[in-house]
Parts: sequence; C-alpha cells; structure tokens
Amino acid sequence: MRRVTSGSGREAGRHTLARAFVVGNGSVLATADLHGSLRELYVPSIAPGHQLFRRPARIGLLLDGSLRWIDDAFESRLGEGGDAPVIDLALVSTELEVEIWQETYVDALLDALVRRVQVTNRASHTRDLRVVFHHDLALAPGEPRETALRDAESRGLVHHAGRRVALINLETADGTGVPVARLSARENDGAPGAEDIPGGVRLEGPDEVHGRCDSLAGAPLPLAPGASGLVTVWIVFGSSLREARKRDAALRRAGIPASLARTRGHWNLWVSQGSRDLPDLPEDVQTLYHRSLVLLRLHQEPGGAIGTRLEGASDEAGVAAGAAGAPRWCRHRDAAIAADALGRAGYHGAVRRYLEHATRAARELGSLPTAIDGDGAPVGLTDDPAGPALVLWAAARHFERERDVEFAAPVFRDAVRPTADLLASSLDPGTALPASSDLWEERAGIHAWTAAVVRAGLLGAARMAAAFGDAPHARAWAGAADGIARAMARHLYRPEWGRFAVSTARAGRTHRADPRLDASLLWLGLLGDLEPEDVRVRATVDAVKESLWVRTGVGGIARYERDPVGSVGTDLPEVPGRPSVAATLWLAQHGIRTARRVQDLDPARTLLLWCAARAEGWDVLPESLHPYRGATTSPAPSLEAHAWLVATVVDYAERLRHLRRCERCGAPAGTGREKRAASVGDLLAPGLVAHP
Repeated sequence: MRRVTSGSGREAGRHTLARAFVVGNGSVLATADLHGSLRELYVPSIAPGHQLFRRPARIGLLLDGSLRWIDDAFESRLGEGGDAPVIDLALVSTELEVEIWQETYVDALLDALVRRVQVTNRASHTRDLRVVFHHDLALAPGEPRETALRDAESRGLVHHAGRRVALINLETADGTGVPVARLSARENDGAPGAEDIPGGVRLEGPDEVHGRCDSLAGAPLPLAPGASGLVTVWIVFGSSLREARKRDAALRRAGIPASLARTRGHWNLWVSQGSRDLPDLPEDVQTLYHRSLVLLRLHQEPGGAIGTRLEGASDEAGVAAGAAGAPRWCRHRDAAIAADALGRAGYHGAVRRYLEHATRAARELGSLPTAIDGDGAPVGLTDDPAGPALVLWAAARHFERERDVEFAAPVFRDAVRPTADLLASSLDPGTALPASSDLWEERAGIHAWTAAVVRAGLLGAARMAAAFGDAPHARAWAGAADGIARAMARHLYRPEWGRFAVSTARAGRTHRADPRLDASLLWLGLLGDLEPEDVRVRATVDAVKESLWVRTGVGGIARYERDPVGSVGTDLPEVPGRPSVAATLWLAQHGIRTARRVQDLDPARTLLLWCAARAEGWDVLPESLHPYRGATTSPAPSLEAHAWLVATVVDYAERLRHLRRCERCGAPAGTGREKRAASVGDLLAPGLVAHP
C-alpha cells in the first residue's frame, strides 16, 4: 500500500489535501488534513448546522519561546494502517528537531473523538516543551451564547451552549486532566482567541468565559535528547454536562488501549462482512474497495439518511462557485446509489435503514422528495425525478436480493406506489419523457440520463407490484417505462450521428437535439433501462470515450466537452475538461457489462487501477482531478465516487466469476456447484472423473 507525503508547499507537484482522512462511528464524524488538523466535526447528525468547528482544530508545540503549529513546516506521511478508520500520521520537522506520531479515531461505542500525540526530541539538549490542542466549537446556531469553563469534577474543559455539551480532557504519564489551559471569548470570528498567548508561552486566563468561546488545552512534556512523550486528548459529547461527564468517565475507566482495541475490532469485523474473493484485482484496488465501504458507512446517519457531501471548500482554487459548499443533505440521486452499493457488498442493514428513512419521508409527504434532511423533512432543492426514481430502483433491487417481504411491503405501499404514480403521470406531454435539470445541474430540459433513470425506477416499481400481486399498477408502470423507451428512440436517438443525444429542447413546433457529448450518456444501460449490448448504447459509449477522455498523463473521462468548471486548457482538444472519477467508473461499468471473455475485463481492470492511483490520503477519492497534475481539485471524499467504486468492484468480481465457468458442467467458478455435481455423480456413476 502506498504512503502519501505532504511537504511545505506546492513544489515538485506537492500540495496540501484538504481532507486526507475521515474518522467516525456513525454518530460522530470528523475529517482531517495531512498534518492532523481536524477540519470538520459533525455531532450527532452529519448534516448542515451540525458542523461544530468554526476553525480547524490544530495541534501546536510551545517551545523556544513561541507557539509552533503542526503545519506545512512538517513533512508528513500517512501510515499504511488497516481498513479500520484508525489513522496514523508520522510528521518530521528538521527545523524544530522534533518527530511527531499521531493517531486519530472515534470510539466505536462512545461518542468520543480521540487523538494520541507522541513527540520525540531530536535535538542534542533537553527541551521543556508543551503540547497544546486548540478547539473553537460552535455548539449552537445563531449568535454565539456559549460558555467555556474548567470542570473541577472531570479536571477537563467544558464547552456548552443550549442542549449540547463538549468535554475536552487529556491523559499524560502523570494521569488524567488538563494541566494547563487558556480560555478566551472573542468579539467576532476575525478576532484573535485563545491561541493569542501573552508572552508567547504563558497559558493563563480566566476559568470561565462566555460568548464566542475557544480554548487551548495543554500538557507539559519535558524531553531529554532522543526521549519521547505521549499526550492523549479526547472530546466527548452529550446533551447535558452530566451525560458528557458520564461518557468521559466511561472512557477513562476503560482506558485508551481498550478503547482502541474495541474500535479496531469493531471495524475489522464490519469490513469482513463485505469482503469477497478478488483474486484478479491488485492489492491497491482491494484496499480502496474496503476503505470505500467504510467511508460510505461513515456517511450514513443513525436514522438511515446518507449524506451527499461534506461541507467546505477544496484546497485548490478554481472550483466552481457554490459547488464545494453545497449543503450536505440526503440527496437521493447519490444516496440511493450508495445504499445499493452497500447492499450488493453484503450490508443489507444499511440499505434497510436508508429505505426506512426514505419511506418515513414519503409517508409524511405523499411521495418521495428530491432530497431530505436527517429528520426526513424535504429541503429546498428543485424537483428532480431522477432522485425518487433511483430510490424505486434501489428498493426493487434490495427486494429481489433479500426477498424480505415484511420489510418491503410498507416500502412498496408508502414510498414506491405513490412515487411511481407521480413519475408516470408527470412526463412531458410533448415528448413523453421526464423533464429535469442535467446531471450537473446547469441546464434544464429533456435529458437522456434522466429518461434512463426514470425508466429504470418505473421498471423496478413494476417488478415489485407484480411480486405483490398488484397487476394493474404493474401493467401501468411497465407501460409507462416502455413509452419512455419509445420516446427516447424517437427524440433522443439520432441516426445521423449514430448515437443518443444528451438532451433535446423545444425549437418552435419541433425539438432540437443537443450535439454535445456528455459523460451522463454513460448512464444509458447501467440501471437496467437499456441493454448494454444495444448497438445504439455501445456506439454512444464509444463516442463519449473518444471525445471526453483526457489525453494527458492523467487520463479519465471529463464531464462534457469544453467543461468550463475550473477550466485549464479546455480549449485544447486533448483536454475537454477536468477528469471525473465517477464518470470514469461509469465507463468501466460498460466494459464489465459487455465482457464476453475474461480478457474483455482488462480495460475495466485498468480503470480500477487508475482510480486506486488517484486516491489520496486514506484512499480518499475526489469528484474531479487537475487534468495536468492529477491533484485533487474538488471536495473529497466524494460519496458518488466511492459508491460507484464499490459497485464497479462488485460487478467486476461477479462478472469474472461467471466468465470463469467450469468446462464440464458450465457452473460459474467458485460457486461450489461444479464440485457438488461431481460428488453426486461419483455416488451414482462409478468411474466418473472428478473435477481437478
């Protein structure tokens, strides 16, 4: 497994990754960069308004008369680690003559974020340094009315506002508690806070402050030459001070080694549930697959909602305005893909929780909205038929995998039936196709990708209706789906181009097809809407690959021709736009679905390797890449990219298994059926040669 290094600037192609890793337990989620600064902290819901950091939570050293933050002055290296979200970082500063090892995780059972920091003195003299942890927590919305204080009972620091409490505590060789601290109340977000230490090294100040509060928690760490010292800091959360103290006491009683062991054990068991035989894929791809599973799980809230993306901007300038800071709602167009990927990997409980959450929302609203928050309430996004249609598609696939009738019956009644009725009745009267924005939310109209998704959703709903004996709805929805297929052939397929058009728009009394090539055309044939082997689909896929492949050393599929988002040489024919990780995986999906021999899977395998090579930090996949440097240029991790990565690996493994059939009985290799057939034959027909 590769290691990721970050240095003191952007020389030699190096850059700072905004989010190098994510840790969490399903209730608490935090992101951090390659220097261990926590960028975001979500408690107890991974949704807008629950991001608790006003500023990144940094780690600093008080030495040589000044406060030095662990930042770009340190060379950092991410440890190889395992598949559990327990992250190791090694940092070295030749200037300060110190080495630092960090370990970050969220306790699997307690809502506790833990960071362990070990400092080694590489100077030739003894140093009386201090390790400090800065926290600026926005615990309640609106104008800050917070309180920060020293807590005598726990000997830690408490931040509280409203019904949210955070308790910060330390552990050193001398025991538990915060030996030195500084509390501050700032006038505004731009004013200096607790990190503005008088005299450079003196941690002093009041024991209690009110308003816009932040704090420094520190511990002395005298070190002889070559000696090391360990400081552990944690934050526990509760709805009251009593609850936070109880969780702090539980963590101290168990001890950090036991907390770490149970957290590793929990995640190792969880990952093993989705493990599968991947003999044909390199180790890097297998590691990316397992870590993608964990990242998808960390995006799911306790109530079942799957958040679309984390808030905040990328570290790379030039990202489209508004794209990086989009709210992190449960957007069904992404969440349904993620839920289906988890289900296909074996995590059926995650799919059930997501479908239950969507069904509760549909029951309250009458049908599925485009996006919902953690409580199931609709959010202010433009109506988009693709999102609800994908929920129907995912629900049908889950039912066909599990056949859990008692679970599926209320999902069908409260979510599938009203939503399918709405989709079938809301088609554009002029084209019999669904109207929506394009996949990139830039143009309104009649789009091929939306038509494919709605058709797939209606077909899934029709299959569920037939299974539950609802023949009238089954016929109606299947008929609507067939009507969409005919309308796509009439309005979107262009014989003169030999492919489908990305969209069509009204031009007077007729409709004019858009000649641009767009990666969203790769959705055709991915969801059961059309056959991947359809010559029209294959010609469209070939045209997209030819026109949108980025012909630099980076590679990948761009969103569409002359994509203006963060344009870097998009006027050049070899660079149609920035490479999109998800779009590149859609191309791999087509290669898998049309493979007829084992060697036909080689292009898809190459694209999976491409993704593994583009992952950064703890195998974090971004939405897009710089077309020349290959650096992350968008929010990361991308839920969409990781969901399609999991789906593609599962498809690859299943397709490979079916192509490697037993020459004698025709059963897929690895099923055990061929061996069972031989053993039965041995009993019935002596002399039958067993399979090797």
